[in-house]
Amino acid sequence: MTNDLNILVQNHPRDFDEQRYVYPVISRRSRGLSIGINLSPTALCNFQCVYCQVVGKKRQAGISSHDDVLATPKRTLEIDLAVLEAELRRTLSLAVSGELFHLGNFAQTPLPLRRVNDIAFSGNGEPTLSPQFSDVVRIVIKVSNELGTFDVKPVVITNATRFQEPNVREALGLVVASGGEIWAKLDAGTQPYYEQVDRSRVPFQTIIDNITDAAGRNPIVLQTLLFKMHEVPTPEEELLAYIDRLKTIAQQGGQIKLVQLYTVARATAELWVAPLTEQELGAYSERIRHETGLSVETFCGG
Repeated sequence: MTNDLNILVQNHPRDFDEQRYVYPVISRRSRGLSIGINLSPTALCNFQCVYCQVVGKKRQAGISSHDDVLATPKRTLEIDLAVLEAELRRTLSLAVSGELFHLGNFAQTPLPLRRVNDIAFSGNGEPTLSPQFSDVVRIVIKVSNELGTFDVKPVVITNATRFQEPNVREALGLVVASGGEIWAKLDAGTQPYYEQVDRSRVPFQTIIDNITDAAGRNPIVLQTLLFKMHEVPTPEEELLAYIDRLKTIAQQGGQIKLVQLYTVARATAELWVAPLTEQELGAYSERIRHETGLSVETFCGG
């Protein structure tokens, strides 16, 4: 990979052209351009992952429920929907016209990656924590339809902690109905390891139940970040527990479209977190694929 491409895929700034909510990035997992929607400009999140790669933001890991969200100051939560819609129209128009690929570092984008793959709810925190999540889903679908970009799918990148909330469940249904996908995080196989890695008050079983339920209704993508803690990779017993979780989800009717294994690509919250090599990640991939029969892909960059 060239240095220019490394810069593109390993750096995901969320301040494109002074916009507040919408930012384009070149993503290896999207195999092209992904237009990000940041519903967490103040880093609102109910995880405090040891590998968090959001720079300079203070996480609010104490948030675990809808009541906690409601208790958060309004200024922390409120999204200006009119501004977000205008930014999305502009960014999507720049992308589909090709004009974006003449701007800044995007001019270095290789031709095979000059395709608009998705509009991704990602950003600096957990997008489903926003009380306006369902409103923004509707805006994304409306703008995409009006611009005729029907092949640009909405993607929700989420930690799966709030699928049980009625408004979130409804919004995810709209995403899937419009041809989009749910990419749900699953970093562990056991409660203790989950607490160690994701550092959240949300019970691990809630996440497993939510993923199983969502995958029972529509195929989903699972995202798992593997890394070294204090120079030690994922323990064998934890890997086995993780594989068992995947098997159980499938046995209970969950449709796992793909497992995306990736590792850290930027500076992390804890200095003792380190990335796996491509070879190490590949070995995990082969193991999981062999044990579960699922499709597994690996990504060492952004």
